[in-house]
Amino acid sequence: MNPRRAAEQPTARPTRRTTGTSAERGDITRVEILALLSTAGPLDRRQIAKWLQLGVGTVHEHTRRLLEAGYLQALEPQSGTVGRPRIPLRIVPEAAATLGIRIATDHVVAVVVGLDGRMEASDVHPFDPAPAADPIAQLLRIIRGYLDDPALSPRLKAVGVATPDTVDPDTGYLRFAPRFGWTDFPLGRLLRDQLPLPVLVDNDLIASTTAELLYGAGREYDDFLVLALGDGVGLGAVLERRVHRGPGGLSSEFGHSPVRDTGVLCGCGARGCLETFTNDQGILREARRRGLATEDTDIAEIRTRAVAGDQGLLSLLADIGVILGRALAGVVNLLGTPTIAVIGENHALWPGLEPGFLDTMRTSPITAAHRVKVVVRPWHDSQHAHGAATLALGAPGTLTRE
Repeated sequence: MNPRRAAEQPTARPTRRTTGTSAERGDITRVEILALLSTAGPLDRRQIAKWLQLGVGTVHEHTRRLLEAGYLQALEPQSGTVGRPRIPLRIVPEAAATLGIRIATDHVVAVVVGLDGRMEASDVHPFDPAPAADPIAQLLRIIRGYLDDPALSPRLKAVGVATPDTVDPDTGYLRFAPRFGWTDFPLGRLLRDQLPLPVLVDNDLIASTTAELLYGAGREYDDFLVLALGDGVGLGAVLERRVHRGPGGLSSEFGHSPVRDTGVLCGCGARGCLETFTNDQGILREARRRGLATEDTDIAEIRTRAVAGDQGLLSLLADIGVILGRALAGVVNLLGTPTIAVIGENHALWPGLEPGFLDTMRTSPITAAHRVKVVVRPWHDSQHAHGAATLALGAPGTLTRE
């Protein structure tokens, strides 16, 4: 539902949907209020309640705490209103910030994000995930560099860390991270034991899906999917304004959906996984098979040539789009989600993927997939880190004391 239409409704929905799987992860209602005010400008409490489909009492309680903490500012009462004067509230973006960390196989992206969701700083740091290189010590050095900044440290309220592998969202525990060579790795605990701030560790797609809920498609829709294309293929889902999670963080692994009986061996140990056809290596493998690439060709060159209109590559991408569309059509038809936001390093390949993708999605006019809307987001390496910083705002104790 479009929140602008929701704002015209006479009453809010009676129940509140929140992001997360346990109370320990905090309630992002306050983050939603901040995100709304950062995009819509000053609003009074009744307007906030209608936009976010919350009870007015709930909004009063959350905004009271945010005002007491100095994160919101009350403006002059509105004149000419009937009944009790309505007091617009504005966000104070400089009052606090969070640090977002995204771990990749050879580097770490760190961003500082203000209360309005805008990135104030973005840096790339070298990183070696090998256990022998002591990855925790490397991460702590990076984070402490920001904590030691006298101009920034008083504003920092939490640290969010995003990784591309399965994470238990309540503990920050990584069961299996083949990209890094980590198994049964208590990343969250090891960082929390050494840092004075709340630390939240989560999957990078979950983090970016949360940012999309707060600042992207969530401004218009309560239900949508986030398709991440890159060295893997992931799918985030927002259902009734709730970021879907499986038990223990076992969700978003869309790339391991079986689409063929045979195929190259996937990193998960199975064959025929979707991502072996649609990720970086899958695209390069098929390009080499068709004589469109050599062993020295990398995915960056494929992107450049596809954007330039290389017809052979566009034909290849259309075929891969068919595979992707077949896998995603079932999800869309099951959930009825009207929108898909495409993110990730390979978002630039979408014009080539789209013809095959949409032809497959729209084979039946009576399905939800037939009417799906696709929105392609500009992408930068810092986006997952931004999502981690955004998610950290909802961690217990980040914004206000309970």
